[in-house]
Amino acid sequence: MVKISASLRNFRDRTRTSISIKTSNVLLFVALFLIVTLAIIIRLSPLIREIYLIKAFDPWIQWYNAEYLNDHTVYEYINWVDFKSWFPEGFYRGGLRPGLTFTVVAIYQIFDFLGLPISLYDICFFFPAFMGGITVLVMYFLGKEVLNRATGLFAAFFLAFNPGFLQRTTAGFFDNETIGVFATLMAFLFFLKAVKTGKLVHSVIGGIALGYLSLSWGGYQFVFLIIPIICIILILSDKYNENLLISFAGVEGVGLLIFSLYTNFNYNSLFSSLEIGGIFLFTIILIIFHIIHTKRIDHPNLYNNLINIIKWGFVPGVLISAIIIWVAPQLLPFGFGSRFWTILNPLLRNQISLVASVAEQMPSAWSVFYYNTLIPLILVPLGIYFCFKRLFPADILLIAFLILMYYFTGSMIRIILIFAPAAALMGAYGLASILKIFGSFVGERKIGVSRKRRRQLKGTIGNAETFAVYLIVGFLCVAQVIHTSNIAWQQMSQAQMVPGGNIHDWEESLTWMKTNLKGTDVVVSWWDYGYWLTPIGNVTSVNDNATMNQTRIGMTGMAFMQTNEAYSAKIFRKLKADYVLVYFGMLYQGLGGDEGKWPWMVKICNDNYENYKKLGMEEDNWQENSVFNEAEYQNSSTGALKDSWFDSQLAKLLFYGIGTNPDDYQSGDLRQYYANQIINVRRDDDGDFWKSHIPDNGLYDMKVFMPTYFSKFGLVKLFKVDYTILDSIFSIENAEVFDSGYATLKVKNTGEKDLQFTNININDLDYDFIMGVEDNKLKKGEESSVWIDIESKGTIFQKDDVVKLNITAQSESLTGGDYTFSQETSNFFVKEAQQGAIKINYKNSKVIQINTSSININLEVENIGDNIVLLDRFYFNNDTVENRFNQSIIRYLSGSSILEPGEKANILIQNSSDNFSPIGTYNKIGVATPNNIYDEILFTSNIENFSLSILSDERIVSPEILAFFDNNFRNHIPIDFNKTHAFTFDNGTTLIKIKVKNTGDTTFGLESIYLTETLIEVLPEDYYIQNGTLNLEQGEEELIIVDATDYISGLINEEILISVTGNFETTVASDIGYIYIINDEPDIQIIENVEGTNSSFIYTNETGSLLIKNTGNESITLKNVYINDVLANNIEYTYGNSYLDTQDCAIISFDIPNLKINKSDDVIVNVTTTSTAEVVKTFNAFVDSAYYDITIDKERTFAVDTGNLTIFITNEGLRNVTIDSV
Repeated sequence: MVKISASLRNFRDRTRTSISIKTSNVLLFVALFLIVTLAIIIRLSPLIREIYLIKAFDPWIQWYNAEYLNDHTVYEYINWVDFKSWFPEGFYRGGLRPGLTFTVVAIYQIFDFLGLPISLYDICFFFPAFMGGITVLVMYFLGKEVLNRATGLFAAFFLAFNPGFLQRTTAGFFDNETIGVFATLMAFLFFLKAVKTGKLVHSVIGGIALGYLSLSWGGYQFVFLIIPIICIILILSDKYNENLLISFAGVEGVGLLIFSLYTNFNYNSLFSSLEIGGIFLFTIILIIFHIIHTKRIDHPNLYNNLINIIKWGFVPGVLISAIIIWVAPQLLPFGFGSRFWTILNPLLRNQISLVASVAEQMPSAWSVFYYNTLIPLILVPLGIYFCFKRLFPADILLIAFLILMYYFTGSMIRIILIFAPAAALMGAYGLASILKIFGSFVGERKIGVSRKRRRQLKGTIGNAETFAVYLIVGFLCVAQVIHTSNIAWQQMSQAQMVPGGNIHDWEESLTWMKTNLKGTDVVVSWWDYGYWLTPIGNVTSVNDNATMNQTRIGMTGMAFMQTNEAYSAKIFRKLKADYVLVYFGMLYQGLGGDEGKWPWMVKICNDNYENYKKLGMEEDNWQENSVFNEAEYQNSSTGALKDSWFDSQLAKLLFYGIGTNPDDYQSGDLRQYYANQIINVRRDDDGDFWKSHIPDNGLYDMKVFMPTYFSKFGLVKLFKVDYTILDSIFSIENAEVFDSGYATLKVKNTGEKDLQFTNININDLDYDFIMGVEDNKLKKGEESSVWIDIESKGTIFQKDDVVKLNITAQSESLTGGDYTFSQETSNFFVKEAQQGAIKINYKNSKVIQINTSSININLEVENIGDNIVLLDRFYFNNDTVENRFNQSIIRYLSGSSILEPGEKANILIQNSSDNFSPIGTYNKIGVATPNNIYDEILFTSNIENFSLSILSDERIVSPEILAFFDNNFRNHIPIDFNKTHAFTFDNGTTLIKIKVKNTGDTTFGLESIYLTETLIEVLPEDYYIQNGTLNLEQGEEELIIVDATDYISGLINEEILISVTGNFETTVASDIGYIYIINDEPDIQIIENVEGTNSSFIYTNETGSLLIKNTGNESITLKNVYINDVLANNIEYTYGNSYLDTQDCAIISFDIPNLKINKSDDVIVNVTTTSTAEVVKTFNAFVDSAYYDITIDKERTFAVDTGNLTIFITNEGLRNVTIDSV
């Protein structure tokens, strides 16, 4: 029992001893608590200004991703392709680093599970500040691990009040860096612990931190690569042991294993990327070295030689690698991303405009280091000195960390974030080491300085000096706090979305877009604003701060910097833009408007010139080897802007709608500042004020960009893109101007908008024109021929005159107004007019009798010529003004009044009062063009739904009239031995075969047959129906055989009018046409007279002309012509040829040898053929006074009584004559 009691007393004593707390520890904990608390409080500075907004750009997309993950499943998030970004291809957001997103969503879910009323937005807003505080705490432990607790405390203090670290961990700056710095320091902390203790658990924890870093931040590459560098340095400094292998394998291996869980992890990078493949390569090398290191006692020479090789080869290897990186990085077997290359070699930045255009990737000036670090930067040299003096693994890590971050930050300003902990740690290391020395002279503690050295310093350093040093340190710490606090209050408390804390244009604009636009509306802006437009404005964007497609970004720059509005619209259409947004900083420094970003628009666009050229985007205002010539936009020496800049679409959009008179605004208004700048301050390259390029109040006449929304102060402007200028396009084809007073062409609407053509001018003179469409309007894809009346203006063009056509059209714009535009042809020559030809297709035309006083005429008119024709007028019997049909009753059922070659038009002439009653009455219907191209056909009428046709259902001009005259009256039925024709036989009998057809919709019966122009009705006994029935069903044909012997003379080639009527209770149908009687055997005739004009004659100038017609029942070939039994010479065919089909005609001319005037007036002409057909005619010689005209001068002719007679003869003709006899 006594032993138990004693044991309990001993346990109590041991417990008291273990939990006793020193005063110094309490102060340490309090100090650390205060540092962490103040670190968090100073990062909540935006709340002081009551700005509860996420900061900058990238944090908004992080919140957007977190919101999506919170509202969807993990599977949906991992497979999420966001088509509202980088439209239309979309952006694979499931492939983004998941660390930050999953962390905040997990925190929210925990809070929500616990019932705490905090939103996801709240967590995203406050997360950076609290994460900054946690990182400060980690920094304490890292500093303690590197040197001691004092180092950790100072390092935590310096990091807590470091502006470079503060700017990325202020409340609202919800981005990957908040985790990045924390995880980096954690990885370093446990790597050092593992190196010191050799415990695998420490290296695994470090690997987990590195894995978390790789899943959260792109800066993971630095940690992956610096650890191998530390290992190499430790090997070179002969500080290698197995702990290093354990540390390296645990940290890098676990980190890489976790990283491989990332959805976008590229396993091919094991062989193509230095950041991954290099780790595997170095791991193999390190294992081999470790094996050699363990055998160094057995093989000392091998080990020493290897170390010497490594030592002597390291520096040259580093130099060679550096030279390659600077000169030819492509030679390295493993590669980096473009941004990493620009960190290693800043000179490459200028070659990659997209990288150079990002402000946070610009090089850092010395002032940047000082401003963002301050006191630790002063202490860094001390830290480096003491690190080199001790040179433990932790010191080597710290030196490498600082030097690399210093170089990288100098290359890219953004890396000041990770330089901050390096400088804080190194500064704390130096400060703690100094204070440790001075602290050895105070009190009883004599640590850190040797006894001998203390005796030497005792006379020079006393308590006063020591306390002075502490006082200076205190002042430095206060300065650090004040400097950082001022930055936190003046800068970090602001949000980029609210410049100055009181300009809410962006908030208003994004709210307006979210409220008034659809989520599918595409808003194109410069890439800077993409991370606001989609997450906040809820609209679709085509580029953003991810800058993953520089070709797309360059296209945006091209669209903004184009000086041609139509070309700009083309690019915006390729980008599928519904709206265009610009941000105007009012020329005020610090607002960061697009007026300062335009050089990158030009540069990035030019960088992708070859790509755009391959895509077929080249326009006529492009440069020879680039899209833009920057020198045309700005004077590179003075910086003054040139005309091209002011003519760019960007400048016009920025200046649009902003007042140009400073007096229109109150003092302090940004717009007043702008107006004053352009009027009184800023000058262009020619020395003129900017106002000379800007219309009053910026009211440019823009056809494409329609103002839609302007923010309160006009900083943010949204324009609706009206593609009318692109959709309003037409082509001009086959434009021809003729010397006969008209012109023709063809226009086609090749755009998307309906067009109305309003004006056509030739050589700047307007002319009347007619189109083949109603109101001169063409819908999408429609085309129409155009007839231009030149003659009415009295203009006379001669053949080969040079002309140019200009055509004006208009379409309806997006705002409902008219967009008017013109297009012109190139110069071309006037042509000699060619005779066209039109034809009324008899088969598809008919006259319908409505009642005894009204008819409808249906015509199908075809252009059978080679030129465009205009159907100008339709007439009845004769083309006189009184006989022309009124245009008001003419309607085109299909086609139009303008016909291209081969085109047809169906015309309805409605309710005409012309006389076709009773049925069977015939009249001529004609159509004519302005240049008097005619066609005429003989018609009778039919009742509606009834129709009778005499076959063939075509009509032709009389063959001899067609041969001899320019006549277009088609009243004859073509001879067809299977259809309608007439024969005269040797016995004097004449038979007419008439083929008829019911071409209507109703059955009727054959009623009457009429012959001759007096319409003598044929008696029933003089004709019969071949099939024996008078009824004609729909589509049925019948052959009527008529004995016409008693009704006509029966002469060969006699012209006969035939009319047939049909009956259905009354006369309902009719048809009419002329035919010629032919011989029932081969036969030809010389036609002496056509329509009262001699058609065959013999001239006394020893020439002759004959009109010969085949009037027989078969084809013949003309052979010879004999004149007075003498073969005629030089026979020429002026019409037709020697081969004559049935009813064909030919006109031949020939020479007559030895013909003597008045010797004999009779000339016997004999024409033979290759068959039995032959014709003999006797002609009287015809003297043509134009050629032969001799007269006896009576005044000078006399007789004398001696029997002599003197005759004086005058030849007034055109030919020489010889007097043959008197």
